[in-house]
Amino acid sequence: MLPLLADALQELNEPLAIDLVRKALNQGVSPLDIVEECRTGLVEVGDRYARGEYFLGDLILSSEIFTQIMNLLTPVLESGECRPTIGKIVFGTVEGDIHDIGKNLAISMVKCYGFEVYDVGVDVSPDKFILALAESGARILCLCTLLSPGFEALKRTIQLVRLIERDTKIKILIGGLVSEKVREYTGADAWIDDARQGVDVCLKWNEELGDR
Repeated sequence: MLPLLADALQELNEPLAIDLVRKALNQGVSPLDIVEECRTGLVEVGDRYARGEYFLGDLILSSEIFTQIMNLLTPVLESGECRPTIGKIVFGTVEGDIHDIGKNLAISMVKCYGFEVYDVGVDVSPDKFILALAESGARILCLCTLLSPGFEALKRTIQLVRLIERDTKIKILIGGLVSEKVREYTGADAWIDDARQGVDVCLKWNEELGDR
């Protein structure tokens, strides 16, 4: 059933995708497995867009379908049926960028591994990230951008975090249209271009930080 979900999502078949998710939940399928199949489908949507087979409207539609799927999965995630809470993460798309597909996918996956997520949204100023870190007590910050002008926003945000972190080390992960060069330029601790990699990095950091 789950491979059919990835197919439905990449074909932008909203009714079928929603129906498959409902059936999977009724059969006791793990939300993590469902999210992973969504990731597979969304990756193919992105590839088709890159090849010129899909257009911006198709990307938006895939995001809307995924949002509906997450509306079905969220009650299960919040009920604690995935795993107990192991740590906290602040997520957001940096100032000047309103993309959220990758961010939302990554959030869904880390939640399934037991992280409590503080999603500050898109087009977020450095000050708002600082406020979210202070209010949540999170020691992991995930910043996203799919725009090259977003590199400057990444750098400004990270510089501000470094100024205020003092004795409390904040680990910073950047994702989206980024690379090792962007990581070096912005001062982030790590970069990823795949949500699954992000889960692995956050789990490793959480253990190192002893964030319980």
